[in-house]
Formats: sequence, C-alpha cells, structure tokens
Amino acid sequence: MAYATINELKMRLGQDYAGLYGNDEAGSAAAQADLDAAAAEIDAAAGCRYETPVVSSRAEALLRDWNLTLCEERARVRCAGDTIPDKLKTRVAHVRESLAKTVGGELVLPGATESLRGQGFATVACDGPVFTRETMKGY
Repeated sequence: MAYATINELKMRLGQDYAGLYGNDEAGSAAAQADLDAAAAEIDAAAGCRYETPVVSSRAEALLRDWNLTLCEERARVRCAGDTIPDKLKTRVAHVRESLAKTVGGELVLPGATESLRGQGFATVACDGPVFTRETMKGY
C-alpha cells in the first residue's frame, strides 16, 4: 500500500510527470508501481519496529513525503538519459538516513503501532536435574 497517490506524485513532479510517465494508462500503472515499490522500501525498514503498513494520522505527512521522494528517484533512474538532480539526491539520502534511524529507534513514527515481533519469550517445563553433585558422588 502506497502512502501517496498518483495525483500527489503529479503535483510533486509538475511538468516532469508527463515526460517520466506519459499521460496514458500504462504511465499511470508505472507510476503506481513506483509508488508501491517506494512504499515497500519504507515498510521494509519501518517493519523492523512497527506494524506495517504504518497507519498513523500523525505520521501520515512524513510517510507521504518519503514515499514521493523515493518514487521520484525511481522514476528518474528508469528513464534513459535522465539525471538525478542534486537536490533530489540530497532528499533521498535524508529519507534513507531517517529510515535507518527508524530501524535503530533514534527516530519515532508518532502514533505508529509498535510491532511485537522479536519481543517474545519462551518458557521450558522439564523434570528436575538428574546429574547433581549429590547423585554423582563417588564417580
């Protein structure tokens, strides 16, 4: 599930959208695929700590921005001859740094539900010890 919509991607890219995706159904499908792949990258990192997809109205704007930034990178890399602007490279690096901080617990997604994976414990029920100092005396 993407955290942003195709319309939000069109607004982010402005006039570049048509050049990157076109204005047909195939272009919309490619744009949705890029949004979904970018969201999967976010979920892969956030899933180390939170239930995914992250459903939090307080983190919604941040997740949308991350989704659009990573999607924009995908769109520009896919097009032959297109270069990634330095500003976009900086934004993408910041997003990936923030995702790494999320995994490490340095950055908190407000309102997100913490995952219980890996936080469990196990108990073992068994008989008492057979070989003790007392039972092994003389051996």
